Amino acid sequence: MQTLSAWLLFGLLLAAAYPTATWILRDEPERLLKLLLALGLAPGILSLLMFAESLIGLRFSVLNIAAPYFALMLPGTLWWLRQPKSWSLAVPPQARLTLLLLTLVSTAVLFNALYFPFYRDDTLGIYKPQAQQMYELRSLIPLIGAESLYLTYAPHLPLVYTFAYLASGWENDYLARLVPALLALGCLPATYLLAQRLGGARAGWLGAIILALTPTFARWASSGYVDLPMAFYYTLAAIFALRLWDEPRARDAILGGVLIGLAAWTKNAGLLIAVPVLTLWLGWCLLRRRIRWRHALLSLIACVAVAGGWYLRNQIGAGFVIPNTAWTDQARHTLDSLLVFVTRPENFALTGWLILISVALSAAEVIRRRLNAPEHLLILMWTLPFFAAWWLFVSYDPRFLLLFLPPLCALVGVWLSEAYARLPVRWQPRARVVATLGAVIFALYILTISVDYKDSILRDPFMSHEAKLALVQTR
Repeated sequence: MQTLSAWLLFGLLLAAAYPTATWILRDEPERLLKLLLALGLAPGILSLLMFAESLIGLRFSVLNIAAPYFALMLPGTLWWLRQPKSWSLAVPPQARLTLLLLTLVSTAVLFNALYFPFYRDDTLGIYKPQAQQMYELRSLIPLIGAESLYLTYAPHLPLVYTFAYLASGWENDYLARLVPALLALGCLPATYLLAQRLGGARAGWLGAIILALTPTFARWASSGYVDLPMAFYYTLAAIFALRLWDEPRARDAILGGVLIGLAAWTKNAGLLIAVPVLTLWLGWCLLRRRIRWRHALLSLIACVAVAGGWYLRNQIGAGFVIPNTAWTDQARHTLDSLLVFVTRPENFALTGWLILISVALSAAEVIRRRLNAPEHLLILMWTLPFFAAWWLFVSYDPRFLLLFLPPLCALVGVWLSEAYARLPVRWQPRARVVATLGAVIFALYILTISVDYKDSILRDPFMSHEAKLALVQTR
């Protein structure tokens, strides 16, 4: 009974953030953006509350965490209840097949996440053990000086896992895996919104389906790792950065800073790269007189308010802000790694080639327009510094490219839409048929790699928890 209550509680926690997101974006007609902001804020506020309570010596309990969470959501809920309601999300007929494919891929990813307990290396070696220990301690794990290392990893998702265990009364990996899977899948609509803002609705649908049909996304979206959840916050931050350029408003500046802060709260790379990227973009906006100093300060203050406390604690308790756990000596400074998007077809397939072409076209566009191409410049700022850091320091693992893959796919969507618009009208129906057949065929492959242990599931679809543990432990 407690496990069922935990699932219901998690549903309420996620749903309660929507009125607050609607309140924050009350003059925004795009409902999807409100949904995504709610998805990002709900687990972020939950884990930040747990962090704050641990700092003041308050032990973790469901009541101690849920009560202040719902109290924070109450003003937005009271406002929302007084507003007229409209739930329709219009989908144009030509996009319905794309939506179907996105739904199928998302369903497969979510099934894989909720069917199995944790079994990937880092979740078993880092995130789950930390959640187990915090569940036992009912508190953050104390830092132990220079030996802390993995204890100084950004704690967002381990804290969410801890709350799932607390609510369930046992180490319920199935519930714990829900939030990272939802955040990873949130990259799809976030990519749609970013590409839509850059190049219209067609670009949005193309960007989202390109991401969904990228093999590395399908393989990692259900893993419980922090890469795609961080990418979700980072992609949402890009949307608000563009909104800030178009119309300087304090709200968008603050939300951009909050989302970059949540990216740094989710993975340490967010502090190393995402925060400097935000600073660079704000500096460019100031230079071009698109914003005022107060907008830049509000954005950076919001970022520090979200993530600064954790990294200050690291410095005080461990003697460093970020642990030196990357195997930088194994970085491969080769042409093969420099062209990783096309030399690793098992990871990126056709997407890799499209990314390479799109980045080159955007760079040429920025040069041709003498830097007066803010949409292209933002995506290049959001991605190239991350890629440079990857190639220089951690190019032994292409998984880290997930951190900025959604903005790249949004850029692909923009250029594909542009290419389609430039086709002669008589060729466009044929191009749609070829693209549709290719997407459907490749989606079948993506569906097969989105679910692990398919043979075992078919043999025993209702296998016990113990049988699942025995299965994944042989991996």
